[in-house]
Amino acid sequence: MEWTDQLDHRIVQEFEALLLKQRVRLRESVRARMTERRIGEPRRSPEDATNAVESLGEELEVAMLDRESREAAQIDAALERLARDEYGICCNCGTVIGLARLRALPFAQRCTACQADVEAREPRSEAALRPGSIRPRPRPPGARRQPQPSWPVTTG
Repeated sequence: MEWTDQLDHRIVQEFEALLLKQRVRLRESVRARMTERRIGEPRRSPEDATNAVESLGEELEVAMLDRESREAAQIDAALERLARDEYGICCNCGTVIGLARLRALPFAQRCTACQADVEAREPRSEAALRPGSIRPRPRPPGARRQPQPSWPVTTG
């Protein structure tokens, strides 16, 4: 059973256009970040306390580059699946990935159930940082969830 048999051509084209648009946006972002890093001023030693904020900013920038690069690769893989008429089919169980999941995450490779199984077997930090994860991001160590009051809160 092919997914494209179940979707009309217009919806398939909509997903393809969305994926292409996201890929262009991500590539431009990565290219701009890399150019900025190349022409930016040389970074100082992270041991220097006065540069701690700059070091943290640089680490965040590298993490964003990594995330955007991985997401662009996932989009490329989704476009390849679309070209092979395999888009929207779970790579684990072969069932159709729900339309709502594809709208939320157009490069999804697995149905929600299979994705949850994969994430259950991974260390928590890897799954939480991967684009497409259905697992919530972990709270920082020592952070606790704040209880929500049962009455309306007003300020002022």
